[in-house]
Amino acid sequence: MIKIRVPATTANLGPGFDCLGLALKLYLNLEIEEIEEGLVIEYQGEGAEKFSVKKKEDTLIWKSINLVLKRTYKDIHKKGLKIRAFNEIPVTRGLGSSASAIIGGIVGAARLYNIDLTNQEMLELALSLEGHMDNIVPALIGGLTLAYKTGQEEIKWARIKTPLDLRIVLAIPEFTLNTEKMRKVLPQKVALPEAIFNLSRASLLVNALQNSDWEVLNEAMEDRLHQPYRKPFIPGIDDMFLKIKETGLAGVALSGSGPSVVSLTKKGREETISKIMKDAFLNAGITCRVLVLEADLDGTKTVYSI
Repeated sequence: MIKIRVPATTANLGPGFDCLGLALKLYLNLEIEEIEEGLVIEYQGEGAEKFSVKKKEDTLIWKSINLVLKRTYKDIHKKGLKIRAFNEIPVTRGLGSSASAIIGGIVGAARLYNIDLTNQEMLELALSLEGHMDNIVPALIGGLTLAYKTGQEEIKWARIKTPLDLRIVLAIPEFTLNTEKMRKVLPQKVALPEAIFNLSRASLLVNALQNSDWEVLNEAMEDRLHQPYRKPFIPGIDDMFLKIKETGLAGVALSGSGPSVVSLTKKGREETISKIMKDAFLNAGITCRVLVLEADLDGTKTVYSI
């Protein structure tokens, strides 16, 4: 039996569309063990009501495990598998729940069956199921990551230093948005000024976090490539962004494709930001949860193996 822990992630962080991602201290916990026969999956926590209507074979955790076994020609059909999942990560809220399930299944299979896979190989497998890199890389590696592809289509990444007093404030509304639908609302081409705007803001964001330059975060997390097209689906968000920006205490962006909102700020400022977020959604008639988290620097971790 093995137990592994996979962090939630927040992607894009405003200007870093499809490349920047940050791991969070909010987790999917998996226990996986061999049994005599069959497939047993027990699921508790966030998303349990959606999981209960799925076929076990259609779950991302099992698909990921099965993908590893097929790609490595590992024959386990003589025995069965039992998976226990306890999930803290809100589902379809822009917090990387799918990436966590995929990475959890891949790492879990590799650990349980002693399959020697590099991080590169695990990410390539994960990408075949997830489709984009911004969540899977920090879910595996931890911390703030910049994911990119080489000219030969190899996944590469860089780990970016973040300050220890960084706090991540999340406003998680009680409605969902489908990631694929939110990608379809985006234009296929963008104007050069918008591309330059995002390049400057993404560079500024990385520099600000590396140097604890808190005062520029409100400008560094601005975006013109994806948020203008996704904001109309989230009531209250324009007012929230404006009021946070006016404080000068934090940056704010959609978490992934939404509907959750993420704010990066310095420890000690999170209470002010939390109240603005909650009030903005409440004024728009939206109930939400607000979480204050730290960055997860470990990535996917084997808690124990017996």
